[in-house]
Amino acid sequence: MLIRPWRAGDERLVEAVQRHLSARSIDRRFLAGSGGRLPAFYLCHIAAGPRPEWDAEVALDGGQLCGWAEYGRRPADAPEADLAVLVADPWQRTGLATTLIRALVPRMAAAGVRTVQADVSGTNAATKGLVRALAGPNHAAIHEDGLLRYTFDLRSEGHPVDEARVEVAALLEHVRHAIA
Repeated sequence: MLIRPWRAGDERLVEAVQRHLSARSIDRRFLAGSGGRLPAFYLCHIAAGPRPEWDAEVALDGGQLCGWAEYGRRPADAPEADLAVLVADPWQRTGLATTLIRALVPRMAAAGVRTVQADVSGTNAATKGLVRALAGPNHAAIHEDGLLRYTFDLRSEGHPVDEARVEVAALLEHVRHAIA
């Protein structure tokens, strides 16, 4: 399993992995009905590649995309960013989402992101657990527009950026064993 920053051309890998993304997985990522396909506007958005307002970390297994974690912000230098992750169905529940986010955290911090927001459907238990694990067990969500909105500081105690760097290697090893 290779975890690396997004590169130009990765949008083609995203298009290829769609056959491994159920409509449910896509709907949970975009919080709306998808018809089983990634939205066209989104494919155009990610094709522009990394830039100050958007970046991502990807996971590859034998050259095939398994998932990605991304952040977006407006304006491009805002200290707040929205966080999202999408893992292809065969690699779900392996710890890959956590690994991707932990790998992305140091790059977010280096880009000036200080506060992270994640919107989650109240019925998505797996993602709620993931966000709680990242934000801390006592971190509560705010109910807003029918969603749970988690907001946390990248620099908060128990979630320092340096700790995230150290944990990535251990999480990668866990993922390797889980999908083997």
